[in-house]
Amino acid sequence: MSETTPTPEEGVTPQRISGTLPIEARAVFRLSSAIFYLIGLLVTGALVAAAYWFDWPTWIQIGLVVLLVIDVVYSLIDLIWFQKWKQERFTYDVQPLEIQIHHGIITTHDVLIPMTKVQFVHAEQGPLLRKYGLQTITIGTAAGSHEIYAIEESFAKTLREQIAIYARIEEEDVV
Repeated sequence: MSETTPTPEEGVTPQRISGTLPIEARAVFRLSSAIFYLIGLLVTGALVAAAYWFDWPTWIQIGLVVLLVIDVVYSLIDLIWFQKWKQERFTYDVQPLEIQIHHGIITTHDVLIPMTKVQFVHAEQGPLLRKYGLQTITIGTAAGSHEIYAIEESFAKTLREQIAIYARIEEEDVV
């Protein structure tokens, strides 16, 4: 791969695409987290019930009840605040030479991906994303992959194609 600056096609000027996640992303994050937490709460609740049913030692019963309370409190905090902040604090900026992705709540991550290192661009849409008309774009490099998650489906196609043009990726690598 050459280290040259991507040149726009004849008559097409390079455009910068920046954005944040749509408000619908918050609902997807909350639903997927709620499913995860529900499973954890069911397992912890079953252990608490087993501890009382089989008359386990008192210190185990108390420990499991404390664990259940912590589980409930953390689940509520995450569902109410963390998922909102996750959606609000995710930004991306696609330029002709690079892609910048910024995300994180407590620990923030700033990722800079040079277009010359992009090997593939992939779009993914699970059942929750499909319900809200969203897609996740995965940008692959030799070092790993990075995601711009939960963006509007119609815009995702445009973004994916624009990244492919900037990175000069052949059609078979744009999925």
